[in-house]
Amino acid sequence: MSLLKACGPVALPLLLVSIVVVTIGIDRALFWWRWWRRPDQRRRFSLEQLRAASSPQQRQLLLRRCGDAMAQGEPFLQAAVLVAPMLGLLGTVLGLMEVLRALGPQLLLPSSTPLVGYADVLAATVVGLQLALLALVLAQVNRGLRHWQTNALELFVIELHQEPRP
Repeated sequence: MSLLKACGPVALPLLLVSIVVVTIGIDRALFWWRWWRRPDQRRRFSLEQLRAASSPQQRQLLLRRCGDAMAQGEPFLQAAVLVAPMLGLLGTVLGLMEVLRALGPQLLLPSSTPLVGYADVLAATVVGLQLALLALVLAQVNRGLRHWQTNALELFVIELHQEPRP
């Protein structure tokens, strides 16, 4: 609870962004775990669909759909990489404004006020940067796995084009 208080007015947006980032991370982990857990069934289904497609346009549409399923959540992760540090910085600036207001026009710390709590204004920036780092790692790992698998499927489509048709 003290972290939420230390982050100030941006605590709720940071909390919401973090919930969504973690949810997308879990969803992507489950997606890839299922992809690798049953590779024969999943790939066979994709390859059979690609083989059954009668035209190159249908194959491209199937590849795009498969790629879209693999990329689910990436746009939000990319947005979180940009938004989270900005929210953190906003929280820090608002916290510093409160500190300066408390110090008064002479910018002197009242003798009865402990200095310990003033470092809490940086908590929002720390949380925002950690959240952005997590979102960046999740997005990059998902993007790498997606490119790897779509390249394999595209290679299969190229091989299909080279097969003689009866």
